[in-house]
Amino acid sequence: MRARLVISGSAFCAALAALAFAHARRISHAPRDPRFVRFMRRNNLRANANDVIPGRGLSLDRHGRPISLAEEGSTFQKVVDEIQLASGAPVRLTIDADLQAKAESLMEGKHGAVVVLEPMTGRIRALVSAPRAAYLNRALNGLYPPGSTFKVFMAAAALSTDLDPVFDCPAAGWRPNRSTPPIRDAEAGDFLRQKKTWKGFGRIGMDEAMVHSANTYFAQLGYALGPERFDDAVVAARLRDSATVLPADTISLTGTGGGVPDGLSGAALAPVAIGQGALQLTPLAVALMTAAVADDGLILAPTLSETAKPVLRARPFAIEAAQRVKKMMRAAVRRGTGRACDVSGLDVCGKTGTAQTGKGADHAWFTGFAPEASPRLVVTVLVEGGGFGAKAAAPVAREIFLEAQRLGYFK
Repeated sequence: MRARLVISGSAFCAALAALAFAHARRISHAPRDPRFVRFMRRNNLRANANDVIPGRGLSLDRHGRPISLAEEGSTFQKVVDEIQLASGAPVRLTIDADLQAKAESLMEGKHGAVVVLEPMTGRIRALVSAPRAAYLNRALNGLYPPGSTFKVFMAAAALSTDLDPVFDCPAAGWRPNRSTPPIRDAEAGDFLRQKKTWKGFGRIGMDEAMVHSANTYFAQLGYALGPERFDDAVVAARLRDSATVLPADTISLTGTGGGVPDGLSGAALAPVAIGQGALQLTPLAVALMTAAVADDGLILAPTLSETAKPVLRARPFAIEAAQRVKKMMRAAVRRGTGRACDVSGLDVCGKTGTAQTGKGADHAWFTGFAPEASPRLVVTVLVEGGGFGAKAAAPVAREIFLEAQRLGYFK
């Protein structure tokens, strides 16, 4: 006669509950093991493979205060998740929560981006993509015509090759050949709308051309620089290269490269030299281009990791060229197109930009740094469809410089 095992109803329920608890504990704790996460991300072929990470990684600003910059499901958030899972601690970012909050408030209701970074370290102190979205970080991945901010690059590139010409800049504009429309200055259109006659800038050098943001000058400068020297400068500045700002094992937060065509003819360089034509850059790329002038020809690798050490990214400009352009940018703020960003006692150096899109209102740009003698911060602002950079972007940058001054960045 076989023995029969009799289990009461209550004992059976208790055993079932224990099994359920053990199973739940296993499936809820396993994904938090960094080794498990790395394995699943490499080998899980499901379309929604990233759902193996429950919860949300935490980030801290440079002072150790909690800060949230990323939308759920964005690459930024996935990188934060992975770093925290690997280290077991919140991610320490370079962001200054106060400066970030000010920049975000200034971009409220706008579409665009703000990048604030230290040229001497590459640390990003504010990074705004407005409005926030999981699918696009405008500061890192949005490609836009940079408009006249690109004249900063053109001036430094030309001077680095000892090209420092004087050009005639007539009111009728300048064309590289008979088959292309003339490239004119903004003043020509302004005077025409007022039914007045404008005489043009006449014969001017690079310093005055930067102050007045003379399209006719820089179009000729691009033509004179030529495709070979232009491409050498682009390669030296790594304008076509992506830039990883927050790395992790299986996914990283990276700024988009590209946007600068190669093999351009001299005629095609004329519109590119004024930030138009086939040229497109990210706000981060414009900030790095500006940092090269601020740091006497050097570009440090941009980073969002407070623990990262400064690393040289590129050396595109000669020291003397960068210092000369720095003075031009200071003059542009003191008495030129960038006057709306002037801050008493701070010696802001900058350049406005108004980029035509062909699809509605122009994009507004400002990029600059302060102070002139020892630059501490680069500030780059883009306002999509904002119109003139002097009116829409420069005032935003000015308020950011003022907030940075209040926070002690310029002491």
